[in-house]
Amino acid sequence: MKRKKYFHFAIGRVIAGLIIGAVIFGVTVVNFSNIYDSSVENGYINRQDSYKKLIENYSNGKYDETFLEIITNIYYADYIRFAKINDDGSIEPVYETNYGIIPVEDSLHLWYDITKDETLLAQGKKSITLNDSDWVIEYKKCDEAWQLGDIIDTRYTNSWDLCASDFGYGGYYSNKFFYVATELSGFLAYGQPVIESHYVDGDTLHIGKVSQVGYEPFFSRPFAKKWDFTDSSKADLYVTVDEEGFADELYMYRKADRPDAFLNDLGMIFLADNFNDLRSEFDRRFGDDYDWDYDLDYTDYYAYGGPDNTHDDEYKYSITTHREGGITRGIINVYKINGQQYMVEFVMTTLLFEDFYEPFLILFAIVLFILCAGIALLTAIRPYSQYKKAYENNIFKNNLIDSLAHNMKTPLQILGGYAENLKDVQGGEEKDRYADQILAKTNEMNKDIEAILKTAEKSDMKLVKSSVRSCFDDAAKKSGAELDIAGDREIRMDKDYFCQALYCLVDNANRYKTEGSGIDVKIGKKEIVIRNKTDAGKFTSGTGLALAGRILEQHRLKLNTKLENGVFEAAITKK
Repeated sequence: MKRKKYFHFAIGRVIAGLIIGAVIFGVTVVNFSNIYDSSVENGYINRQDSYKKLIENYSNGKYDETFLEIITNIYYADYIRFAKINDDGSIEPVYETNYGIIPVEDSLHLWYDITKDETLLAQGKKSITLNDSDWVIEYKKCDEAWQLGDIIDTRYTNSWDLCASDFGYGGYYSNKFFYVATELSGFLAYGQPVIESHYVDGDTLHIGKVSQVGYEPFFSRPFAKKWDFTDSSKADLYVTVDEEGFADELYMYRKADRPDAFLNDLGMIFLADNFNDLRSEFDRRFGDDYDWDYDLDYTDYYAYGGPDNTHDDEYKYSITTHREGGITRGIINVYKINGQQYMVEFVMTTLLFEDFYEPFLILFAIVLFILCAGIALLTAIRPYSQYKKAYENNIFKNNLIDSLAHNMKTPLQILGGYAENLKDVQGGEEKDRYADQILAKTNEMNKDIEAILKTAEKSDMKLVKSSVRSCFDDAAKKSGAELDIAGDREIRMDKDYFCQALYCLVDNANRYKTEGSGIDVKIGKKEIVIRNKTDAGKFTSGTGLALAGRILEQHRLKLNTKLENGVFEAAITKK
């Protein structure tokens, strides 16, 4: 039988498992990508609805609510303009993104606007009472915060992705696997800075310790960046703990990046001063069919625009560009509310699916690889074990045959000689001596055969912890040998079966030891050694050593034998 390694049984299964894993990974990615694309569209629709509500509040005189909507939601977009459209088509801005402000949230009702704009700083504080709650917005100057807002890497804020987490994924959270992937990817990608200590002095917000947090604000991001702007001379002024003992954290939203590449290419549309100019520019750029259109002059743009057929005097324009690092989309909505036309235009950058889900996809691929390869490796264990057992049985059988052929040859020759001599002997003591020798050799051969049969029949071992020394004592009594035993230890064994192996070793040592010498047994923690001086001219390996090796192997032990300078040594060690 040709010897094989575990590798030969595992390699085919591993390859098949990895192919299955690759198919599962591909199907998952395609499915997730479709869900993500749907959520993108859904998120933009919901964002438009939110901005329409803002205009309705403004049109109905709810200026405070409009203002709070701007404060708490406006930073979702990379650019936004909310404006009136006058009868002559001129555009009158109500609010436009101010790139000179970093919003810092102390609580839902207390915000700091960090800026260098002296005009804004002169306004100081705004207080608003709404729904029995006092809202406060304070303009504060702090160069550290400004610089931090410039350098911080927050790929998750001021873009579509934060908007999507609140609005876009909605119904898709019913897909629990997608939900887990989204949470994990957001946790690893999100980098919002949190001000952990600060103090306010006049019109200045002094920042102390700052760190990045994960997707959930209460958990630190792995390998998060940390900053410390604490002025050691005023360290006692910094607030770090509130009344309940929790860190008094302020959440900082990075200064919005103006989408210059997008606005510069489409400035006549998004930055138009007159609604009529906006419409004519759109028609000139993208045609007048008001359908998805591929513009040859702007090869990376797709555009849609035109009047909303369900409402008179309402228009929708959507322009999408695929650029390195993501997809930028700009949307212009024109509504007529209470007889007045209003316009909301905003630009958001959508991370590509593979960019946002990269952490999850990498982790999923690793887990899938380990799982598929692991299952494949596990399925190979049983056939390999069966093969290994058959191979070892075959080796044992071959060794046993060789031993038997060697051991039986001499007794059979002797028996033949005695039988020949018996023909010439008439009776008396000499005849009895030959008969006794024949019986002795026959018994010796029967013992070997019985030992072989016992070894072959043993299939259900019952392992218990037992003393090795006691087994040597039994073997010594059975073989009539005198042993010099040093040490003892307990191992898990089938005692009768294990004692049989030691008997074979002791009997072999006793049979071939030189006259007047002893048999030394040393029982250590790592090995058990039997030594004796041996008559090399008479020594044969015998069936006993083969049987002992087989029994010890079934106990997960290994037998090593050697004969050097007239000393025979049998060492038992862990396999």
